[in-house]
Amino acid sequence: ALFRALFSGAPLEPDMVRDFRASDSVPTGLFEVRLSLDGRLYRLQLRFDFRSGTCSYWTIRSEVRSGGLEEGRALPSDLHLLLTPQFVRLFVFDGELAKEIRSVGKERAAEAIKTLYRLDRLAALRVSMSRLVREQQTRAAATSTATEAKGLHRWQNRLDAALETRSNITRTLNDFRRRHRDADARFKALEAQIIEHIQQDATLRTRKQALDDERLVVDRVLGSALAAAVETLRLPAKLHPRIADRLHALGTTLTVLKLPKTISSEFFEELAQQTECICGRPIADTEKAAIRDRKRQYLADDEITVINRMKSALRESAGDPRAFPEAIASLNDALRRSRENKTALDRLELERIASGDSEVEELRDERGRLENELATLVEDEERITTRDPVRQRALGSDEGNNVHLCQAEIALCEEKVSTITHTRRFMKQAEYVSGLVEQVEIAALDRMRERVRQSTNEKLQRLSPSEALRVSRIGGAIELAGGEISAKSGVSEGQSLAVAYAFLTSLLSDAPYKLPFIVDSPAVSLDTRVRREVGELIPELFRQMIMFVISSEREGFADAFYPRSDVRYITLWREGDRTESRSGLEAFKQFHVTEAV
Repeated sequence: ALFRALFSGAPLEPDMVRDFRASDSVPTGLFEVRLSLDGRLYRLQLRFDFRSGTCSYWTIRSEVRSGGLEEGRALPSDLHLLLTPQFVRLFVFDGELAKEIRSVGKERAAEAIKTLYRLDRLAALRVSMSRLVREQQTRAAATSTATEAKGLHRWQNRLDAALETRSNITRTLNDFRRRHRDADARFKALEAQIIEHIQQDATLRTRKQALDDERLVVDRVLGSALAAAVETLRLPAKLHPRIADRLHALGTTLTVLKLPKTISSEFFEELAQQTECICGRPIADTEKAAIRDRKRQYLADDEITVINRMKSALRESAGDPRAFPEAIASLNDALRRSRENKTALDRLELERIASGDSEVEELRDERGRLENELATLVEDEERITTRDPVRQRALGSDEGNNVHLCQAEIALCEEKVSTITHTRRFMKQAEYVSGLVEQVEIAALDRMRERVRQSTNEKLQRLSPSEALRVSRIGGAIELAGGEISAKSGVSEGQSLAVAYAFLTSLLSDAPYKLPFIVDSPAVSLDTRVRREVGELIPELFRQMIMFVISSEREGFADAFYPRSDVRYITLWREGDRTESRSGLEAFKQFHVTEAV
């Protein structure tokens, strides 16, 4: 906790400050970390006042006018941007984070990559360009006429309102998505609990397995039927005999009328360049202008090619008009089988309730409420995110509750503002460059994600060779797979810790910043073989590590460090009211008490 506070500058609550007291009689305290930053020495201090429950940050460094002692964390600006509380937790690490390593603080996996590898600077660059556009508009507005200034003020207010609306829509969407994730996770948990109750009955368990197997077959059939129906729908001649007849009639009409005309506009352009017409009369400037003006009445070569292709397609359009009804019939049959399978699964739950399992009834009721809540959330999210005009009208979307319509309003306002302030060209250039920067940011993040993912899986092969555990994707979070399972949701505590080490060492080891790796209880949940792998792997990836271990972690983990000459051992233990310290490997090997620090 002290390392995290000192690195991140996060405030400490009064109760937490007082928890660091050695005894009630101690009024003050000090915690200090000495750092080497690019070859320069820094000393960061936390000074505690236990009576008031407060603490303050101080920095000691050489070659400054204040004499070296300054209040606050006087670190280089790059480190201030890097050392956020969320990021610091990734290299000041404990078992609690390992348990939630699959989510890594929901969006922190991707954010950690962006922060550590400086990709966030690209987003900052785009913000800077937007600020420059606004400044240019402000300067231009200062020289506008009164009429222009009035129009600019109106459109600027409308733009500001639209920008505020977009921020509100984004916050609302993030809230909906968070609630959706939570509700979906709870829904899956309820499903698992209901299945667990059903499997307590051997007969129901057998029937459920048969229905699950049937579901796999039905889903495949349903997917094939849907694909066939969509493919048929894309060929109009297969939909109905009348449609096929009309398509052929249109092709015949174009052929009879000899469309397109054989003479194209290019013929008249060539004619206008001649000195004499094909009829023998001279072509002067007046005639040349008339010919060029009237050539627009004729088709260009590329347009003739398109129409000829259309005629060919119309003549050759054919299809069995029975194909679409048959595809729809197959799709309906697959949907019917899917509904029957779902009904049979529901019947198992009802039979379990009828047998006296009231808990299943409660779980079903809660699941039903969650289904309704999820349906509402899906509709709310669609109202905000849909681009389809039909769905926008059906859901009541407008620029006040749809992010794309709001963005269109912003674009309109920005164009009006830029036109009034004569900065349209400048704004378009900024938009173009900003778009390029965004593309670079997305591509760089995707490459870094894949690089970290591959490195993580290489380390997992060493740490968990018998479990075939791997990272399938690093999105906002870490997604796991195992063996033939494409999405693995449940992992043991030891597996979580192995994944955590593999991911964090891959993330940190090749980064432009060389950070210490500080770990609390690094191996308590790992078996002996994996402990040795971790003990041999991690020291090769970091220049410095600080590990807090208890005596039970020595076997398999700590003893892997004994042959190394670059390790310092400090043993702490409590004697009565005093905490004692001893340096050296021998004291470390001999230490074994119930309460270890």
